Order: sequence, then C-alpha cells, then structure tokens
Amino acid sequence: MEPPAVTNPPANPTTPSNPPGTPQPPPNPEKPVPTPATPVEKEDDDSNADDTESLDSNSSRKDISPRSSRGGTSRSVTLQTLVQEGVLEPGNGVLSIDYLSHKYLGDLLPNGKILWDKVQFPSPSTWATHIKKKINPSKKSGCGWNSVKYKGKKLDKLKANWFRKNAGVVPTHSPAANFDEELMAQCNANTLLLDNKMVRERQSMKYAELKHQATIDPNTLIEFENFNETNPQPFSIVVSSSVLLLIDFHCHLSTSEVVGYLGGQWDPNKRCLFIIQAFPCKCKLCDQDNAMVVEQEISQNMMIRNLTRVGWYHSHPTSQSEPTIRDIDVQHEMQAMVAATHPAIGLICSPFDVRDATRTESVYSAFWVSPPPEVGEGEVWYGMPMRLAYNEVQDHAIQQDLLGEMRLLVDFHKTQPDLIGFGKLWKGTMTYLDKIKLSMTRKLPKDRSGSQLVHFVHELLMNSTTVNTG
Repeated sequence: MEPPAVTNPPANPTTPSNPPGTPQPPPNPEKPVPTPATPVEKEDDDSNADDTESLDSNSSRKDISPRSSRGGTSRSVTLQTLVQEGVLEPGNGVLSIDYLSHKYLGDLLPNGKILWDKVQFPSPSTWATHIKKKINPSKKSGCGWNSVKYKGKKLDKLKANWFRKNAGVVPTHSPAANFDEELMAQCNANTLLLDNKMVRERQSMKYAELKHQATIDPNTLIEFENFNETNPQPFSIVVSSSVLLLIDFHCHLSTSEVVGYLGGQWDPNKRCLFIIQAFPCKCKLCDQDNAMVVEQEISQNMMIRNLTRVGWYHSHPTSQSEPTIRDIDVQHEMQAMVAATHPAIGLICSPFDVRDATRTESVYSAFWVSPPPEVGEGEVWYGMPMRLAYNEVQDHAIQQDLLGEMRLLVDFHKTQPDLIGFGKLWKGTMTYLDKIKLSMTRKLPKDRSGSQLVHFVHELLMNSTTVNTG
C-alpha cells in the first residue's frame, strides 16, 4: 500500500497556515497564561487550594480525564461511586466549603447529589462554582473536588485513595456502561439499521425543562443554548481540518462511542483557541487496565509537540450531536480544572444520526458549559450547554502523524466486536467504506495529496481484517 505524500511535522509544530483575517497563534508558544480579571483568591483554612483539581497530590494538570476516563481513570469515580462503595456516608452537613472567611455546609444525599439552600447539585464542581460566584460574580470555576471537604477531608484525596486501592477497576455501577449498545438492542419506531443493529431515535430535552427534574437519566440529551449579542461567545476557535479529519475517521470505525483529546494552543491576547491536533484514545470506555497508560502516552505526545490539552471529543454514533447530562458534567469539570490558564471545549461527532439517515457527512458540535442564570428553591443545578462557533482552517499538506494514527486506530479496532463492517451495505448500493470516504471529502487537502489519502484509507480498511462482509 503506497501512502500519500506527507509532510513531516516540525520539532515544534505551529498551527496550519490560516487565510487572511484569521488570527495567528503565538509564534513561540510557551503555554501563555491569561491575566485573570481579579486576583486569585485562596481558600480559608486551605492555603494550597489553587482552583485546580487532580487525581492525587502528585498528579499534574495534564492528567485531566474526560469521558474516556469513565473506564479506569478518575472520571469513573463520582460521589455516587464513593457512596455506593462505602467511602462516604450520606448525611446532613457532612460536606463543607471554606471560602473567603465563610464556611458553607451541604447535605450529601444517597444518590450522590449535594443539597444546599434547597437546591440539588449533581457534582462537587457545580456546588463550588455556585457558592463562589455568589460571593465573587467574576469567579469562573469552583474546582469542587479540591474545594469541597467531607467531614474535614478533601474529596480529591478520598477519591485518589479509593482509586489507588482499586487499581483503576471500574465499579459495576460505573457510568462506563455503553448506553448506545443498549439502544442498539431495541427496535422501536423511528429506527434504522446500523451494521445489522437496530437503532432508534433519541429525543432531546430543552435546557429550561432540566432544572425541574429531581431525578433524570444521565444519558438524556439536552438541546444547546446559543450565545447572542448580549451574551457573546467568550473566545474564538480555530480548528485545523486534519483534526476533524482524524476525528471523523475514528468515529466511523465503531458502533460504540469513541473518545479522544484535543491538543492546541491558547493566545490570551487575541482570546483565540487554536486546536491543532487530535489524540484518539485507543482503548475501550470500560477498559480496566489500559486507560491510564493511554492517558499518560497522550500527555507525553502533547508535551513533545509543545501542545496543551484544550478539550476532548467523543462520538454519538447514531444520535444527534447534542450533549448528555453526563457530557455536560464532564465538560464543566474540565473547564474548572484549566480555568486559570486557558479555556477547554467539548466536541461531539455524529457519523450516523438516525434523524437524517441519508446524510453522508458527519455532524460536529462544539460546546462550552455556562452556569445557569438562576436556580430556585427545589430546583437542580445543571450547567447550561452553549453551542460554540468555530472556524475551520484547511491544511495544505498531510502530516505524517495523521497517517500513523489512522493505522494505529485500525489495528486497535479490528480486534473489537463493535467494529463497523466496511464491506457491508449502508444505503442502497453504498457501503460503509463509501460512507466514510464521502464524509472525509470536504476536509481533505485540495491538492493531489487529498485524493491520495482517500486511496490510502480505502486500502487501509479493505486490506485489513476489519472488513466483515458477512
């Protein structure tokens, strides 16, 4: 198989060439830190709290785990996990936040939610953010696991202890269970056939209805809210076409959700986030052994390329590219972890949306989570998913990293039972292989290397054991 002509990335890669008028990233990025609007406050009785959150006291800011971490990393450990494992006991006033000479006590409920001032909060970060913004409206994050204490002990230490004792094992009640597999097992109205599996349409809920739901499935899809003139998008985003190309390729390989990270650079002067490279997680969401190794490898690869972790992506294989409640929670926590240095975004890719089963190109949605405008008595605090606009910049050449990642992804997924059978028919006489090539077309370089890459993908998939024509 002859690969297309490629360009080897420089030792310190920069962002792709941008068209006139597009902001350029810093020429020599050194992870610039934006100047906060107000001084960073220190927690009372907690001089080391710096609005960061980590797996343990020795872990770095790079070890941030989005949804991929549901299988074997800190993302799989929630308050409900610790309650069900017996680490925490529900009770009144057992949770506390010390902030600017004030102490706030919250109740831990049996379902893992936090009750304070007659409002339920689904996570420590949402409660901490709410508390701090009441005192300091300019406060952007709460970093709850580092700010909230259980009977005087920090939650992040209790979580780290549980995680170390269990060696990354995912509990049976973990949200790592792949809910798309459950949906595929159902045959109902508004269904389609995806690789011999029946898939039904999922309904979205409006955000305004969410706060009235005391109990709700965390896999519920929530419609986006939009920025406007009175509430403008807080920063601009530039995405390299090769990032979307690799994500598209990754998301087409499996009938289950796939996950990865976004590497890039932040220009605080222009308030522009440059997303330069995608880093797929080559492990299953419920992997109990390899998730931490994959996370460490990605962090090292980003460091080598002088990139910062600026977000995460995942697929909704058959549903619309709107976030679930779990996605919103993950995104909010990631934002809180890095708020002192740069923004972070979430990206959802939907390759086979059941609502538009004839569409050949994947649908992408970038989002950011804002605090709710107000929370009344008896309501539940949920972050507000805001749709983000972004500019896509066309790459002029194919990077070697892109071809290498494609090969590695195929090598991993060809051993998995949820692999798409690319030789099977998708619609009419069109195969799944045709579908992925059509979806990638708009993101290809315009020169000869674009058609070469399509041929490379064709040969890579057809010549591998991934093709199941049965």
